[in-house]
Amino acid sequence: MTDMYAEQTKSLLETTLNTRDLGVYRSAMTGKRMRIWRILRSDVQNYPSENDIRLLTERKIRTIIDMRGEKEVQRRPSGFADREDFVYCNIPIEEGSGIPGCIDAVSDSYIKIAESRRMADVFRAITMAPDGVMFNCTAGKDRTGVVSAVLLGICGVSDADILADYMLTKTYSAERFALIHENFPEIDMRIVIPSERYMAEFMARLRGKYGGFPEYLTAIGVTAAERCAIMAKLL
Repeated sequence: MTDMYAEQTKSLLETTLNTRDLGVYRSAMTGKRMRIWRILRSDVQNYPSENDIRLLTERKIRTIIDMRGEKEVQRRPSGFADREDFVYCNIPIEEGSGIPGCIDAVSDSYIKIAESRRMADVFRAITMAPDGVMFNCTAGKDRTGVVSAVLLGICGVSDADILADYMLTKTYSAERFALIHENFPEIDMRIVIPSERYMAEFMARLRGKYGGFPEYLTAIGVTAAERCAIMAKLL
């Protein structure tokens, strides 16, 4: 993990727990760190503060991609949904909105997220964004984790850094996990809290089925030109 990323100890936004920059990792394609403030991953932003709005505006993060499902959005609308100074896109990925039934089902749920019928629209929205992008689900863990892994993977980021990026949610969202355990003691928290096993199994299964991240994107309908446009944002 890069030194800059190691220095990041809290969410980039003051009103979220898990907003982070994907551009801080090193790409094997260029041998250099990628571009920062181009693509952010996040948990949901229900009530962005004026400081958050100012930061995103100054950094030209103007497109918000919300992958939460219909019921999730209705229950807790995004704070960016009605703002004219941002482009808000709700692309519901219903897979991943619930908790898998057991530990062994987590990586299977990640494959289902990756193969959601709307997933190509998420990557296409990143391509079409004129400036920077922030994408989210609810906790910024599963759906957001899958998309982040694919984005980092096509840019030549190492598996070790992809796993490290995924596992940072365990640290950033410790408060959220504690509240879940307190309010829902019947839930097996081993399923909820990130484990390297889950992401490693997901990447192995995706490669086994498609051959790699670029081939996966082609299979779900993302063109080579669109993939290159996404990469150009980060590289």
